Amino acid sequence: MDNKLPGINTELVQRLFARGEAFDSEGFITFFTDTPVYQFANFNVCLDKASIKKSSEEVFTKISAVYHEIKMIWEVNNVVFVEMDVIYWRKDNSMVTLPCTDIFRFEGEKISEMRIFIDVNPLFDPSIPITKTISVFTENQERKLIPPGTMKRFYSEHPEGRERVSTGFAPKWSIDGPKWPIATFSGDLLSKAKKMVEALTVEDWEAFYPFFTEDLFYKVGANKPLHGSKAAAGFLSNFYQIIKPTKHDIRGTWQIENTVIIEMDANYKRVSDGKKITVPCTDIYRFQEDLIKEWRVYPDMSPVEAT
Repeated sequence: MDNKLPGINTELVQRLFARGEAFDSEGFITFFTDTPVYQFANFNVCLDKASIKKSSEEVFTKISAVYHEIKMIWEVNNVVFVEMDVIYWRKDNSMVTLPCTDIFRFEGEKISEMRIFIDVNPLFDPSIPITKTISVFTENQERKLIPPGTMKRFYSEHPEGRERVSTGFAPKWSIDGPKWPIATFSGDLLSKAKKMVEALTVEDWEAFYPFFTEDLFYKVGANKPLHGSKAAAGFLSNFYQIIKPTKHDIRGTWQIENTVIIEMDANYKRVSDGKKITVPCTDIYRFQEDLIKEWRVYPDMSPVEAT
């Protein structure tokens, strides 16, 4: 059993995926031991680096781009499990999304075994029908998982990801296929959240809307979730008919990767009689690139309800 810190193998897997998305077969095989086991679906098992390189290059010749939309990564001792959608763009510009699970076993800093569990046949035969619910992110019981955009963020947030883009190893999906842009690295999402709060405090809704993705998930306390910035603005506008926001007292702010947390005493003035009201509250914002995709508010509403 390795004595590495948790998370190191997870990061190695993301770095490996970056080689695949750039069609960098030479860089891809550097992550393996000299005696690896590599199995892609039902194709022949590869037992050395040369055969892994040949296998990956054969796939690259059949597609124009690939993206790993990760749902979850688990790391248990020297094993990493990845559950995800793999999105392929064929040479004819058509796209197919396939659910996949990878299992990696590590020896030290190298991968000794990689097994890719995927039904890849629809990639090579577009006539094979695919159901609308094939994605691992399919809505279930009116709940839909939000793809975390792990690999998209890798190229803008991870030092190695940014370096690879700048040295000519950008992912093919930024050049071909969907031609998604590489997001500009923003280390100050906290500032964006604060500017959004400034806009809503003065009820400048036109300035408020651009801070969010179109499918914003907004939830205040035990209220039903709302979707979209206009729905959030409607909720806030109605709330501000009862109490108006004034300057909030911030107790703490944190940015953890793509998530911003703000702890505060939210200060208001009651419209009917001008009474000051303080609501202890924590807001959590989850960003997709530079836009807020999820906004959860955890207030103690008793000071308002008691009025």
